Amino acid sequence: MEAEELGIKHDEILSYVKSYEGKVKQENASQVFAEFKEEWKNSINYLYYKKDMGEEYGKALIIYSVSIYEEGNLTEAKVKRLTDLIDYYCEQKCVQYKFNIKVSLYVNLGLCWHKLGKNYDAYSLKAFKKYAYYLVSQTSYILYQPTAYAFKTCSKYLLEALINEELNISSPSCFNDPFDSPILELLNNSDEISQLLRQAYSQCLKITCFSSNMKLPQTKNNVTIQEPKHPDDQPEYLNELMWAHYADAHKGICIKYHFPNSISISGAEDPNRFCYFKDVRYSNEDISKYSTQDAIDLNSAFFLKGKQWEYENELRFLYFDTNGKEGYDTIKIKNCIEAIYFGLKCSKEDKNTIINILHDRVHKKVNLDNEISEYPIKFFKMEIDKEHFGELKAVEITMT
Repeated sequence: MEAEELGIKHDEILSYVKSYEGKVKQENASQVFAEFKEEWKNSINYLYYKKDMGEEYGKALIIYSVSIYEEGNLTEAKVKRLTDLIDYYCEQKCVQYKFNIKVSLYVNLGLCWHKLGKNYDAYSLKAFKKYAYYLVSQTSYILYQPTAYAFKTCSKYLLEALINEELNISSPSCFNDPFDSPILELLNNSDEISQLLRQAYSQCLKITCFSSNMKLPQTKNNVTIQEPKHPDDQPEYLNELMWAHYADAHKGICIKYHFPNSISISGAEDPNRFCYFKDVRYSNEDISKYSTQDAIDLNSAFFLKGKQWEYENELRFLYFDTNGKEGYDTIKIKNCIEAIYFGLKCSKEDKNTIINILHDRVHKKVNLDNEISEYPIKFFKMEIDKEHFGELKAVEITMT
């Protein structure tokens, strides 16, 4: 394409955005629709007078999508064309971090499909999944190798996870506490759009929870630091309330994990999946206020819990897959178990079964030089500390 011709196209896009951004109405929608040119997509990779044309074309595409929704003559062919243009735009590497633009594009696309009628709900749901993907992927992404603890009831699901070296993850719709991840309850309205969005989150979003006394690492003055959440906390495996609430009143176990950086995936790395760790924030804030608002802060939607749960020191692992299904799923975590702590009342049968599964496994750690070290998994039994009344201690089980 000649430079002069390309310059003209850039001027057309900039003029289109300047004329119509935030100004599309039912009265001018047909005009806005007619002035958009599909060949503008060839401008995505260019800078023009210091303007990022990937961003400017993205804005033009948002305007175009609004015009399709507002125009009275909505057809399947128009929405299919819009779908192709949006998918093409979002696949380009040069715009991989344009999350806000992609969020707007896919929510508008979902609304357009929905406006065609219930026969198009599957297309609308697919668009809303992409909307949620780009929206939630902005909340956080930190390369992080956390040590984290999980308190578990002894069950066939636990044994399967140990045998297969997998981590069980579940949709918030499966949580006992409906406000553990309030996004679903806040979308639990009767209108069809809310129900489609709720379905998108229920199918795509999976969460699993750990206990960790350490905050996520932070960089200050080019130095990475990590601080305790509460300086006086006992080690995680001594948390009596966690044993009582999540490990079947000491009949279960506590698993100590150490995860590699590679377990986290950013939204820029994968077009369909991302996953990361983030600390839960505890507050006395009344989340019911969000039910009367148009939006909720994303960190509050997924990482906010009541102050009464602060004893958990929860570290949450959030996993999002646009191809996911509602309910439970698993991800592979080979060589990530560092130790097992057996509860005071854990049965001899459960202890022997778990030790037999894991006794010849190793735990791997990768240092900053990418050197891998292997260690055997350690086993501990919880006992009453006779020297300190009212306290427990962990005693290592010697393997023969």
